[in-house]
Amino acid sequence: MAITCCQSNNPKTAAIGAACPWISYPAATAKTTGTVRGPSHAYLTPEAEAIGGKLVKLDADGQFLEITSRQRANTIVVRYCIPDAPAGGGTNATLGLYINGKFETKLRLTSRYSWIYGDFPWSNDPQQGKPHHFFDESHALIRNVAPGDVIRLQKDHDDTAAYCLIDLIELEKINPPLPRPVDSLSIAEFGVAPNDGKDASAALMRCMQAAQAQGKSVWIPQGEFCLNSSRIKIGSVRLQGAGMWYSKFTGTSPMFELTGAPVEFSNLAIFGDIDRRVDDLPENAFDGNFGNGSVFKNLWIEHVKCGFWTKHGTANMRVAGCRIRNTMADGLNFCDGTSFSVVEQCHLRNTGDDALATWSPNGSWSSRQPCVQNAFINNTVEMPWLANGIAVYGGTGHLIAHNKISGGVFSNSGILVSSGFESIPFAGSIRIEDNSITDAGGDCYIGETVGGLWIHAKDSDITAPIEISGLRITDSRKSGITIHGPRKALNINFRNIEINGTEEYGIEVKPSAGGSLHANGLKIANNRLEAIHNRNNGQFSVGIED
Repeated sequence: MAITCCQSNNPKTAAIGAACPWISYPAATAKTTGTVRGPSHAYLTPEAEAIGGKLVKLDADGQFLEITSRQRANTIVVRYCIPDAPAGGGTNATLGLYINGKFETKLRLTSRYSWIYGDFPWSNDPQQGKPHHFFDESHALIRNVAPGDVIRLQKDHDDTAAYCLIDLIELEKINPPLPRPVDSLSIAEFGVAPNDGKDASAALMRCMQAAQAQGKSVWIPQGEFCLNSSRIKIGSVRLQGAGMWYSKFTGTSPMFELTGAPVEFSNLAIFGDIDRRVDDLPENAFDGNFGNGSVFKNLWIEHVKCGFWTKHGTANMRVAGCRIRNTMADGLNFCDGTSFSVVEQCHLRNTGDDALATWSPNGSWSSRQPCVQNAFINNTVEMPWLANGIAVYGGTGHLIAHNKISGGVFSNSGILVSSGFESIPFAGSIRIEDNSITDAGGDCYIGETVGGLWIHAKDSDITAPIEISGLRITDSRKSGITIHGPRKALNINFRNIEINGTEEYGIEVKPSAGGSLHANGLKIANNRLEAIHNRNNGQFSVGIED
């Protein structure tokens, strides 16, 4: 059944999603002698965590998959899964990489940062059952690739994993390393050298202190620098690397505690060592009070609990051009009074909670100040393995615009507007403009299915207007949009919404919901069940304008 109330006359005003400089090649569309598995969205299977529900399995010597490059490239990313150790804790392996039939390198693989078990908050013990969080990524610099060159991934006889599941390959052409800025102090001048394996925490502290005293910036040259001590406290510092592919912080504690003064970080990578989720520990790449005006540009963050977790006092913060992947919890959370802050042109994948969120908690542990006018603009979110693509929990006047959200595993919607988790009630209007949601929604911890868009009036009535326009929802795993109680959402307004392909309803109002919805320019097609299913006619009204 299809419903068309009127044609959309809202032009596409901006590109959707981040401007990613790479091309992704799904493994399931490659030439292969391995086994293509899927599509499937069955929870606790690797297929459910692969983008599009399909993958390729290489489990015999000599098996391969091949793609043909469509652009120039000199780097590769492979999203993969190899088995866990029998007792947990991960194993290490390799996979052969060939270009035009010539051996290039061995890609290093590990299952240390994947494979978790049991129920939330998860375990690393296989005896707990319910394995999930299967995928991680390997990346490498490679020789120059031209359009038409053939990239092969092959399980050679010396590649020890019993199997390798491959989801996708990404090829990217990157620029040479950035030069050292003028008026900068290098960490290498304070007792450490790139790739020496020594703990560089003390050297970094000395370098930052000297840079502050001299009014200079901190330079992180090409190479790896281990940070193995406790979190590093920072404020009033500018820190720059040679590029996210070139300058890297690694070790057990590449984590920074912000102390209330603004900072600027750019052009480097942070690869942590977190393989578990402990919510009482601030095991985040960046955590704390970011002050007024902090900037984070062109960072690559992996294997931490969260990429960013902000606290009261943070304002006018900007995060741009960053990659946040393979985390144990949120990619970024603007929390506890964080205001007037923006995330734009970022790519997030395989986050263990909301990829992007703003949360105004009202608990006794918080400042009880609302987050105000935070914005998520032109970001791409792929396959959170728990929770939502973008979520807003209370606060005032937030904006979600021009984002591209696809996939998800459990308790997942593409976009969530919620008064749950002890949130300060909404004020102002919540604007959701010109976003795309694909292949999202499904089973949820609340015991009900959720849609690609999920509105949840949980702990308080949502009296502020929820203004949603230009939204495109495609191939929802359950309903396209779901509205839940037990409290009321009193002022939901849809304009020019397109829903195409649902396993259940186009729009589903759950029995617990109360409030009202007004829609203008609604198009629903290729839904398996009713276009609009209001399961609470007595307490929820739906108005459709032709």
